Order: sequence, then structure tokens, then C-alpha cells
Amino acid sequence: MKILILILFASSFIPINVVRASTNITVAFLQLKTPDGQVLQFEKNGQFAHTAISYRGQWLQAHPYRGVEVVSYAKLNEMGSITKLVTVSDVPELTPDRVEKLIGKPFDRYFSWDDDRYYCSELVGKLLNLEPEPMSFDADYWPPDYQKYQDQPGLSPDDIYRLLREKGMKERPPPQ
Repeated sequence: MKILILILFASSFIPINVVRASTNITVAFLQLKTPDGQVLQFEKNGQFAHTAISYRGQWLQAHPYRGVEVVSYAKLNEMGSITKLVTVSDVPELTPDRVEKLIGKPFDRYFSWDDDRYYCSELVGKLLNLEPEPMSFDADYWPPDYQKYQDQPGLSPDDIYRLLREKGMKERPPPQ
């Protein structure tokens, strides 16, 4: 009995950490260009048109035609030019269970934060637990029918880049 009490007493001093696994995740930011070589912009001074998040050596993205999918770095880079990579630390690991629930979800052409469809930066923003902001669908960059979505909650690739850099996340160039 004394041994049991001693074991229970001693074990109360052993730190036990029960936390979710965290890891470093990388977010890729892509530039897309028009046929005449101009950077495609979706907002004033915007530099990114697409974003994706690393997952088990590959990339999870919301593609405009194929929806949410996992692709290789080479396949992601075919969509545009990966111009920035930002390492995000201390975020919950992307588990297969979490990712499998997203695979095949359709692309969200209406940029709604509150449905079961995803656009690229919505997918990344939700996985990183970033808060949405009022979105801008400036008539200089968007067709007239998108003006009705002005100020609805969401995130653009440029918003995600800005938020991560404001949090002190490290940027690195993509491999050549």
C-alpha cells in the first residue's frame, strides 16, 4: 500500500502534455499571368492569384475546375508561378482524416465563406484558422456580376500573405 501511495504521489510531479500535434506547414503563393505577360490581379496592388497549403510532401488546393485536390509541386507550379512560400509554425497538423473530408469538394465560384464549397484562399484560411475579412470585388478587377459579393466575409491570397507576415511567419523563395 505504501508503494502505491508513493507511486501516485511521485507521478503527480511528472508533467503530462496532452496536446494536438503541431508542425510547420508551408503556404505557396502563385502569380498567374495574362496571355500578354501581365500579372493577373484580383485586387489593387495584388500580387497573388492562387494559394495552396502543404500536405504530406504535396499540396492541397481548391482548383477552379477540379475542386479540392492534392497535387505535386510540379502540378501546382503548372497553374502559375510559385513566387513565395511562407512557413507557418505552431498550427495543428493536417491529418488524413481532416483532409479526406475536403477532397472532391467543389470550387466556390461565389466566394462564400459559409457553404460546403471552397475557393483557394478560403480552404487555406480555414485550415490555418484565419478570420475572414470584408472582401473587395473592385469593378476594375472583377466582372459586374461580382459586385453583389462586395464586403462579404472571406480572404484573398494577398490577405493570407499579409496576415501570415504580420504574425511574423517566415518567407522563403521557391526552389529553382
